[in-house]
Amino acid sequence: MARHLTLAIGGAFAAAGVIAVLASQAEPVPAAAPPLQVSAAALQNTAFVQNGVSSYPLAPAKADMERVAAYWSPERLKQASSYEPSTKPSAPAATRKATTSAAELSRTHAQRTVTPLPENRLAATAPPMVGKVFFKVGAKEYWCSASVVHSKYRNLVATAGHCAYALAQDRPVENWIFIPSYQDGRADAGIFVGHTLYMHEDFAGKGDFDRDYAFVTVHRGFTWQPYTEAGKVKYRPVDTGRVEDKVGAFRFSTGKSAGQRLTVFGYPAGAQPDGTRPFTGQVVRRCAGTTEKKLVSAPTWQLDHGVRLPGCGFTSGASGGPWVIGYNSVKRTGHLVGVTSLTWNLTGGGRLDAISAPYFSTLTQRVYAQATREFTG
Repeated sequence: MARHLTLAIGGAFAAAGVIAVLASQAEPVPAAAPPLQVSAAALQNTAFVQNGVSSYPLAPAKADMERVAAYWSPERLKQASSYEPSTKPSAPAATRKATTSAAELSRTHAQRTVTPLPENRLAATAPPMVGKVFFKVGAKEYWCSASVVHSKYRNLVATAGHCAYALAQDRPVENWIFIPSYQDGRADAGIFVGHTLYMHEDFAGKGDFDRDYAFVTVHRGFTWQPYTEAGKVKYRPVDTGRVEDKVGAFRFSTGKSAGQRLTVFGYPAGAQPDGTRPFTGQVVRRCAGTTEKKLVSAPTWQLDHGVRLPGCGFTSGASGGPWVIGYNSVKRTGHLVGVTSLTWNLTGGGRLDAISAPYFSTLTQRVYAQATREFTG
């Protein structure tokens, strides 16, 4: 079980009630905080809780960062599998929400399909700030989708909560890294090791998929530069700078995803229900459409306020990918209003035909704002 430490604020403990935070397009201006210089091993499974935001050290010290960087050999990156979310085990009945079942909802929707573009065309127009996160759960390596979101210190990545915290193990994932502009195994834009994970306390605490989002601060990036020594090829890390300086970022927004025209990006790769695999997971794919105005629910996932995009057949691997309003392919930016959380089979056929994201609310704004305060170098 994860340990939880509540941080004192102004001499008193933070209240558990909801604190309204006004969503704004303006950049938050938080007070600077020094990087946490303590070994992650010493704080493993410890959550620091402040105003309903849980933070977990992933690899905050230099030694931790170097250990994670050394772990991800090209072979391990190739062996990783697309990740599928799981529910929190043994959730108390009192925490379950009484909602309409997903099966009942599926009967009220007609199937709509999105015709995917060829992968060579997608690669040429893919947003550079979209990429893959790689991590370890137990003895196996996995990956999800993610993107850079703008922050004061230009070091912040957004993904799904289940792509950073393993509910079945009730602990953060291990060896978390982000590779922007990932394509066909290449990491030319750099590899960025996760520093600290920020998420709403109800995701880890209750397995609540209304809070299935995470913001992770990352260290400065690096690439592996080959060199020859004693007739053998070796590799040394070369600094690539801050992630946002390298590839740009989406702008964070709340309260805008329901009933909106938007584009979703990700790296789907898993099998469809009929066993087919239409996606390779090696290049960014996209779905564009209008989200349903009515928020959707799924009691298995404790979901009451999901935003669903019909017609998108993404499979596992797309989790954590950005939902973007107003994406400008020339300026390479747009407004991040959600991250892919769950896939749906609305018609009960052999293909998935919708995806959903948690609704970005003032609670999401609170998690994001706290993550923006951390300087990582």
